[in-house]
Amino acid sequence: MNLPGLIVGSFIPDIEVPILIIFFNGVLPDHFILHTLIGALTLGTLISTLVTIMLYPILTSWFFRLDKVKVKEICRLTLALVLSCMLGNVFHILLDIPMHPFNLVLWPFVDPYSIVGILVLIFAVDGNISLGFLIARILNYVIMGLSMLAIVIKSRKNLWELLLVGK
Repeated sequence: MNLPGLIVGSFIPDIEVPILIIFFNGVLPDHFILHTLIGALTLGTLISTLVTIMLYPILTSWFFRLDKVKVKEICRLTLALVLSCMLGNVFHILLDIPMHPFNLVLWPFVDPYSIVGILVLIFAVDGNISLGFLIARILNYVIMGLSMLAIVIKSRKNLWELLLVGK
């Protein structure tokens, strides 16, 4: 696994949200191509890979004062980087399912309106979709918090490098 690829891949699907709101507000849903499995596996992976290779070393070295050469070495084009970017994208859209009532995850193969009822049943508690969303968000925060705690306990030295580069 490549940690920078996973990090970038996990937020890339949301780059479409401000674009869709600014240019297509009300015409298209705020989650579209990058929030589908096909979009995540193709376009999302491509964008994530390019951003990880070109921008990630620059931004992390500038904001967190990391060694740019070391970060560039981790962010070079490899199969592990591409697969990590792909996994980050897929994990993002799967974690988004309980967060948004309208999802295009299986589009164009399945009409999103035909699976809404199934998704509500899967992620709602006693038919209360708001409670289902709340539980999913709490689980996300608990998992992130425990992961951060494990990393901090493991090594307090070079914490930013460990969190952002993984080595």
